[in-house]
Amino acid sequence: MKRIAKILTVILVITYLFSVPTFAVDMPIRVVVNGTKINFPDVEPFIDDNSRTQVPIRFVGEVLGADVGWDGNTKKVTIALNGRKVVLQIGNKNYEVNGQKKQMDTVALLKESRTFVPVRFVSEALGASVK
Repeated sequence: MKRIAKILTVILVITYLFSVPTFAVDMPIRVVVNGTKINFPDVEPFIDDNSRTQVPIRFVGEVLGADVGWDGNTKKVTIALNGRKVVLQIGNKNYEVNGQKKQMDTVALLKESRTFVPVRFVSEALGASVK
């Protein structure tokens, strides 16, 4: 009888341990370009519903040395660097790299009056590597 009680106790403890929710800690996203941490003075990067890191493009573009343009009428952002030109439109999965059409699995967004873009797609389109 004692052996059965011990086994049941162990099973109950294991069941309890696996049923307790784990608590995830929200860590701020850090963006580092060539060893320099980028500071975002008014809005922070975030991970979107498609698990892509979205960053406010102006800050990242400026650190990369890119020219960043915005057309409010068409809601398009243009990023130019070293002869490469990337054009994204808010809410659209399609984008262009030097006139060639490409597609992402997420979209550029407007949030808190800032244009957020998926950092991997844009960085790689500009010839940078992302880790």
